Amino acid sequence: MLKTITKTMGVLLCAALSTHAASARAQAVPCEPGQLALSLDDGGGDFNGMSHGGTYVVLRNRGRSRCQIPARPDLAFLDANEQTLQASLQATPGMHPGPVLLPVVIPPHASVRASLRWVTGEVFDDSQCIDASALRVGIGQGALTAPLQAHLCGARAQGPQYQFVPFQPKRPPTN
Repeated sequence: MLKTITKTMGVLLCAALSTHAASARAQAVPCEPGQLALSLDDGGGDFNGMSHGGTYVVLRNRGRSRCQIPARPDLAFLDANEQTLQASLQATPGMHPGPVLLPVVIPPHASVRASLRWVTGEVFDDSQCIDASALRVGIGQGALTAPLQAHLCGARAQGPQYQFVPFQPKRPPTN
């Protein structure tokens, strides 16, 4: 009996938390590009090594009200002339068509962070590489762009690909 009550309480608690989270997302309006600041952070080399490179993509809400963004917005790598380069998001194994990703709410003056990783070396039998000068992140009907020096490679059949771990709240470092 106690086991059944405990299980029922757990289910009710999960449902209440889920409803609260959905309600919080519903109260946040979509972010506008003008209220966000985009920056890139190499994490002190967190992504470098074994023919890989990458960066953290950080969005900061400069506004006075909370807003929301897609957990995985559209990304584009740009060349020196701000033309879009051909690179694609690498599919997550076993996740077809992919996981459901809920929008991410950014409180006022807070930041969210995602990680972006790619192959930098010509490690494929028939490599195709691109050199990016900037990264563009689609936000609503607009976009934000930040400088990025990146060499992305992939097999010619697929072209250069990247991995993108969705946005999450940025937590301060722990000591």
